[in-house]
Amino acid sequence: MVNIVNRTNHSLLDITSELREFMKNDTYSLLIKGRSGTGKTTFSLSILRSLKAKNNFFFISTRSSPKQMFEHYPWLRKFINEPIKDIDSPDVGQNLSAFEDARLDEPESLFERVTNQLMDVKNPVIIIDSWDSVASLMDREARLNNERVLQTWRERAKAKLIFTSEESVESSLEYIVDGVVELDYELKDGIRTRSLFLKKLRGIPIKRSVYLFTLKDRILRCFDSYDPRDFRINKSDKNPKETDHSTQLPQTGYQDLDNYIGGTLPQKGLITIEKEDTISNDIIALFLNDLFYNFSRRGYSLLLDSGLKDVLTDMHMSKNQNYKLHIMDELRSPEGSAQNEIKGKNNFYKYVDKAVSGLSKEKIVAMVESKSLDNFMSSTTDIDDYCRFIKSKFELSFLILNSNNKLERYYSVSDIHLKFILICGTLFLKCSTPASALFGVKVANSVPQIQLDHVL
Repeated sequence: MVNIVNRTNHSLLDITSELREFMKNDTYSLLIKGRSGTGKTTFSLSILRSLKAKNNFFFISTRSSPKQMFEHYPWLRKFINEPIKDIDSPDVGQNLSAFEDARLDEPESLFERVTNQLMDVKNPVIIIDSWDSVASLMDREARLNNERVLQTWRERAKAKLIFTSEESVESSLEYIVDGVVELDYELKDGIRTRSLFLKKLRGIPIKRSVYLFTLKDRILRCFDSYDPRDFRINKSDKNPKETDHSTQLPQTGYQDLDNYIGGTLPQKGLITIEKEDTISNDIIALFLNDLFYNFSRRGYSLLLDSGLKDVLTDMHMSKNQNYKLHIMDELRSPEGSAQNEIKGKNNFYKYVDKAVSGLSKEKIVAMVESKSLDNFMSSTTDIDDYCRFIKSKFELSFLILNSNNKLERYYSVSDIHLKFILICGTLFLKCSTPASALFGVKVANSVPQIQLDHVL
């Protein structure tokens, strides 16, 4: 396989590459559109974070007080290096005065705030959240005139001027500004996906119009496109980054996923994993590789289907002296009669009983492929019996669903069901059981190693 240890990680972007290029301009105006709850305020603050604008900015809010802003976005205090104190007190630092409360301002008063900054400060970043509160108090002619005046002053001051708006129709401001970004969300099967549409970025070619994103930690981060090459591994790759293995509870090792399922995997539980046909098999290989490393580091023994042994690389054996791996003989019956199917099923149960009896002092995690079972798991009853059997024998069991036949037969018997899917060209891990959730999939810089970010 191709070694990509030195590939750069662009799987999770604070700001899209097109927006990053756009923001390199000395001066620009940007409109962030979207209905309530789409993340406009979070996005505008994330732009400040991306620009590293810690003091030369002015955030004018017609929605919240500065105190509320810092309560809702606690990372802002650290970002601007301001000591914790009462934001409304008269002795607040100069940086905190950059957040201004304009909830009771008339248009004339707000305009005065903005123009004072444009005239007195060099190259400021000014955010008006939201423009709707101002525009709604002006007639059409006054609004057009004021929007044009702001653009002129912005150019003269070489400022960066950012507006947020909930207007669903195209407004006069949308035609004047240099860039327009529209945020939206969609609910499907109980899961909310968030999208960012690059509608206009003057002077910047838009190579990809739509990005999906998360508001995890109250920072907007976009997911990049799925590239199968990012998920290839080989035996010369480095070990995954060390994680905290102080607890012996069975966990996946993916913090966001573990947090979502309650901190620990179900004892004697069954986890099923599958992927869409359009996704490379390498994603399953890398996911299993990371799971294998996590469990071996926690002192668990692994019993692997012989079809999976080549998926896991040799690097763990050389690094981990307590490595305990057992390979399950391939138990596929020849194609043919029902008698062969029964024979294959009985052989499988006898083999597992024998393997477990010899490993009575070990905590065992089993990993099996469904295609190894196809020839003797012909009915739903067979599958139910098999799943109950392996649950009773192992501390934890993983079943990799790569059969071509009726995978849904396994869904009802799994305690946790995971599936790798593509949405708008972006790779996600969907959790369907015990409840619906979505996790963006990215690759760490130099391993490669999968990382998951909960889509919130």
